[in-house]
Amino acid sequence: MRVSTSSANLFRRIAVTVMALISAMLVPGASVAAQERVPTGQRQLVGVVRDAGGAALEGVAVSIPGLSARTDARGAFALQTGNVDTVTIALRMVGFEPVDALLTARNGLWDTVLVQMEPTAQRLGGVKVTETLTRAALGLRNFEDRRARGIGTFITREEIVARGSSRLSDLLRTKRGVNVIRGRVRFVAYTSGRSTMCQPDIWLDGTRSQAMEVDELLPSTVEAIELYPYLSTIPAEFQRVGANTTPCGTIVIWSRIPNGKSP
Repeated sequence: MRVSTSSANLFRRIAVTVMALISAMLVPGASVAAQERVPTGQRQLVGVVRDAGGAALEGVAVSIPGLSARTDARGAFALQTGNVDTVTIALRMVGFEPVDALLTARNGLWDTVLVQMEPTAQRLGGVKVTETLTRAALGLRNFEDRRARGIGTFITREEIVARGSSRLSDLLRTKRGVNVIRGRVRFVAYTSGRSTMCQPDIWLDGTRSQAMEVDELLPSTVEAIELYPYLSTIPAEFQRVGANTTPCGTIVIWSRIPNGKSP
């Protein structure tokens, strides 16, 4: 497996040292053995995801265009690709830096891939508990209430499925007030009559996640999204408290409820 250095500027957060993000690891016979049972015209891409200390990472979302999977307890994943020689791979897990890379086949086969994900420290905003209901019991009631008032832009699970986007940034780029710059979602802020691009606040399941980018989550894990590109439209519950600066806008993301009935 070779990561194309000429395409490095097309993928965000790829470290200068390739080994810091994604490296090829030839496991004798692994690529050939993995493909012996693959249907004609397809290839199997297998790999292992670890943290900086070498421990296996379970539950990492791994995707290529049109397909996605999650790593198992060993950190292993497997995806079947078409009969192509290059493919983009994306790995996402909350709390870790996103990984995007271009993979190149060798002699018509994919090498086994070893991915090392670097942790991202996030300082979560304070949470004031005002209700005893759990999120599963509350569901998306408040989401629907705000949607009924018509302030902001609302994306439901049905729209997410219908669009079939592999990245949340692709899903959002057509929405009013949203700009996507190299995979990063930005809003427009106006100061002294001039417009600038700024990074919106992101709230995940009611908690502000500092410096988070939307593509750290896969569309398959998201139930609904609220967009408030302008300061005047941000609901009070999603405004910073005691901050010295104000955000240029806010994105509220609701994840799918595990083992629960989605609205």
